Amino acid sequence: MIKSGNLLRVFLLAVALCLPLRAEAAKLTADDTRIAAAKAYQGDVYILSGGFGVFSTGLGKLKAQLAQKGVTASLVSYQSWRGISQQIVEHRRQYGRKPVVIIGHSLGANNAILIANSLKKKGIQVDLIVSYAATAPMAVPSNVRNVFNYYFASGGWGAIFEGESDFAGRLNNVDMSNKPGIGHFTVDDSPELRDQVVRTVLRYVRPAKSAMAGD
Repeated sequence: MIKSGNLLRVFLLAVALCLPLRAEAAKLTADDTRIAAAKAYQGDVYILSGGFGVFSTGLGKLKAQLAQKGVTASLVSYQSWRGISQQIVEHRRQYGRKPVVIIGHSLGANNAILIANSLKKKGIQVDLIVSYAATAPMAVPSNVRNVFNYYFASGGWGAIFEGESDFAGRLNNVDMSNKPGIGHFTVDDSPELRDQVVRTVLRYVRPAKSAMAGD
């Protein structure tokens, strides 16, 4: 018969041996969860509306169309640009290198460049900026890979973008002046242009698996 003292020692030894194994298993589970989350995270896609909160009505349609293609985008006010920059930095820490896409209309287009400048200081690349009728000429920083700037040389607000001296990406200034029915307040609601933007975003952001299966 095993004495009670010996039995207690055997029990404590078993517990001591099991605790490291349980801790290691918990660590592996947490690591697996982080890896799975990083794989599932598509990247950062932000859409910045213009001023006053009453314009940029087409951006909601853009968000919905991206969602239909399996891309999750956040539609926010142009005033949120600092918070967006911080979120992208945090997502980089959590998920590693993921695509960054910033789309803006009017003042939101101006602030898309401000976000890119902020991310440059953190060493984070911006894969795509789409600007609908920025209200001022902006200089694109060198951490941006590709820019589509839809502007108006005449007949509407909008300005040409230029790259900074060390910019080596692709900068596409597209004059919308001769497009009938399209102006500063409606350029973001053009179905043809929206289709083009969606196709461009899909070059950088992989759609969710559920959307791909649905196609």
